[in-house]
Amino acid sequence: MVRPRAWWMGWWYVSLGAGFVLLGLRAWLLGARFWTVVLRWLIAAGFLLLGWLELRRR
Repeated sequence: MVRPRAWWMGWWYVSLGAGFVLLGLRAWLLGARFWTVVLRWLIAAGFLLLGWLELRRR
């Protein structure tokens, strides 16, 4: 069973990752430099990975 704190932290990290994905998409649509978009998506991938690890922890 997932502990309540790990569950909340997992969803917190997933939410941060989704936010950075949206920020990268917004920057890309507004014509920002490509490396800034990639940087945001790398940060998003890190947060999503952390969230996934927290949610699957028992």
